[in-house]
Amino acid sequence: MPLSNTLIRVVVPAAIGALIGGGVVAYSHRNDVTSAAGSTASGGAAEDGTVKGEIEMLRTEIARLKVNAPSQSHTMADVGYHWTNLWFAADKKNWPLAMFYFEESRQHILWTIRLRPVRKDPDGNDVNLAPIFESIDSSAFKTVAEAIQAQNAPAFAAAYRVALEACYSCHKASGKPYLHPMIPAVPTQSIINFDSAASGP
Repeated sequence: MPLSNTLIRVVVPAAIGALIGGGVVAYSHRNDVTSAAGSTASGGAAEDGTVKGEIEMLRTEIARLKVNAPSQSHTMADVGYHWTNLWFAADKKNWPLAMFYFEESRQHILWTIRLRPVRKDPDGNDVNLAPIFESIDSSAFKTVAEAIQAQNAPAFAAAYRVALEACYSCHKASGKPYLHPMIPAVPTQSIINFDSAASGP
C-alpha cells in the first residue's frame, strides 16, 4: 500500500477528530461561562431586590415611629411633673429624692428637644432649641444641681426661681409667652412620701 494512502487513512481522521473534539470543548466552555454569568446576574438581581425590600421596610418603620412619637407637650408635661416634685423634695430636705427629680426633669427636656429640635416662632423663623437649653443647663440648672449637692435649702430656693425665669425665656423664644412657670403650690402626686426620714410605706 502506498505510504501516501496510509497517511491519508490515519492522519486525516485523527485531525478531523481533534478539530471536532476541540470544538466540543470550546462550546462546552462557552456554555459554562455563559451559565456562570447568568447565575451571577441572577444572584445580583436577587440581592438588589432584597436590599430594596429592606430599605422599603425601614422607610415604613420610620414613618410608623414618626406617627407614634409623643408630642413635645407630652414630654413637657413630664418635665412639669418632675420639676414640681423637685421643689417639694428639697423643701423636705430629701436631697437624694430632689436630685432624682432634677435629673428626670433634665432628661425629659433633652427628650423634648430630640423630638423636635427646631420650632417656628410666630414670624415663621426657626428656633433652635438645643443651644438655648445648653445655655440654661450650664448656668441656671447647674446652680440648682450644686445647691442640691450642697444640701443648701436657701440656695436651692433661689436657684429654683432663677431656673424658672430661664425656662420662661425659652418659652418666649419658642413663641409661647403664655406658658408662665411658677413656684408650685401642691405636689403633682401623692403616692411618694417626700419625708427624708421615711423608712417605708
